[in-house]
Amino acid sequence: MNVAARLRREQRVSGAINLVLSAAFFLGVFGFAERPLRFAAPDNFALDFLPQAAAIALMSSLVPLLVVSGSLRKSGMGGVSRVGGRGFIAGTVLRVVVAGLASAAVLGAICLFGPWREIGWSVALVAKLLYGTGLGVAGTTFALTRLFAHQGSEPA
Repeated sequence: MNVAARLRREQRVSGAINLVLSAAFFLGVFGFAERPLRFAAPDNFALDFLPQAAAIALMSSLVPLLVVSGSLRKSGMGGVSRVGGRGFIAGTVLRVVVAGLASAAVLGAICLFGPWREIGWSVALVAKLLYGTGLGVAGTTFALTRLFAHQGSEPA
């Protein structure tokens, strides 16, 4: 298996999926109307980073870990059993989720305690798309880099 090519492929898939899901949830929560969005109540744009981060961090690490470790297992190259099984996956996913929530908390705090009280709808959409895509790619990268690093180092 070409590890670098597989990682790039999974990064692209994760980025694309999280871009689309971030757009869908943004439109579902904030609607299609071009209007200023308040960081605090009533729109709570700043707090919306937390559920976005939790969902993206969880799925961008868990799904690629399961898919790629399954591929490794089928190809005879190892997989979950060679890297600590469920504990390895749970620990990796937990690290990504904690980092994602920490990044969301920082962004939320900047929004709430910064000098601004609102953000334009278009700018908010772009911010959410960039954040969701970036977090998805980062979560996938961390999880798979960790899997590939451990896959070859553990005894069979």
